Amino acid sequence: MDRGRRVVVTGMGAVSAAGAGVAAFWTSCVEGRSALRPIREFDAKALGVDRGGEAGLPSTAPGVDRATAMALLACDEAVSSAGLAASALPRDAGVVMGSCLGGARLVFAWLDRGGEAPGPSGSFAGPALGIAERLRLTGPVSTVSTACASGTGAVALATDCIRRGESDVMLAGGADALSRFVVAGFAQLRALSSGPVRPFDRRRDGLALGEGAAVLVLEEREAARRRGAPILAEVLGAGRSSDANHMTGPSRDGDGVVRAVESALRDANLPAGRIDFVSAHGTGTPFNDRMETIAFRRVLGDHAYRIPVNSIKPIVGHTLGAAGALEAILCVRAIAEGVVPPTIHLEEPDPECDLDYVPNVARRHRVRVALSSSSAFGGNNAAILLGAP
Repeated sequence: MDRGRRVVVTGMGAVSAAGAGVAAFWTSCVEGRSALRPIREFDAKALGVDRGGEAGLPSTAPGVDRATAMALLACDEAVSSAGLAASALPRDAGVVMGSCLGGARLVFAWLDRGGEAPGPSGSFAGPALGIAERLRLTGPVSTVSTACASGTGAVALATDCIRRGESDVMLAGGADALSRFVVAGFAQLRALSSGPVRPFDRRRDGLALGEGAAVLVLEEREAARRRGAPILAEVLGAGRSSDANHMTGPSRDGDGVVRAVESALRDANLPAGRIDFVSAHGTGTPFNDRMETIAFRRVLGDHAYRIPVNSIKPIVGHTLGAAGALEAILCVRAIAEGVVPPTIHLEEPDPECDLDYVPNVARRHRVRVALSSSSAFGGNNAAILLGAP
């Protein structure tokens, strides 16, 4: 691997419950405006769920699943904002998308109703395949499915592809859609909140599910400079790990998160004290929030108490495979704007979650290096470090 090949972010696109576009997503996060609302796509109330982060989406084309449709919208924005056109993409450009279920919702509908079998869009790899087909990408095309760490893992894998010289341009991100299957599963696990989602609050009791897509255009830095691309941030390092602990429950001592973050710091050749902001997984479940707090204290030491940490799950819900990619976009915007969005509904801090979680109101804060950390079922963990260009 050529360690001299540096990877930068030149474009971004997003679809979430906050609306279509990065601007809508960022504005809702900064203003602390929750986009959770009653789910209309299917009867969630029959499953005991009254709201979620449902994205407003035009009717999808026949045979195109909802996750892929959102991924394509995010991709169009990302490529456009990078100053690229499909015809200008290099032949070896590729895509890595993270997803828990991809286009499997089409398969569920087909099994329920019969009819014509779904095509490639109706597979777990639907979002990645849809983008590759739309842009005629002939470089690496992959899907990462490591539960809710998938989006972060996709950015890490795409970064590796550029560093290895497989491509100068990679699209990376994540996409997942709400479905009865997912909602029923989380309801059975009793992981859903009975009220407002309250990460790091003493009264927290669960998460709210969401859906969305996020795509980042990653480029080799010198190639991006030669074409005059807008360089928004640099991917400094990435790390991944496994708890090897439990199918759904995280390791209580945060060991997996610690190892993922330490790996990202080694990859970036940075000390922990250089981190200015942490975008936490912050689901609002009792075990996850406590575990993350322990992990950040372990890996960052006293520095953990001097930097802001936040969660956007109360804004757009837990978007599963898209979560880490949306949070990567959040980090890039925090670097650019010098603003850290708040963790809303944090009114009674849990004494065991004693870091600076930016309660309820956004804060001006200079961010040169941001950490995005994701944890997932199966003990999957991923972390990326993003830096100012």
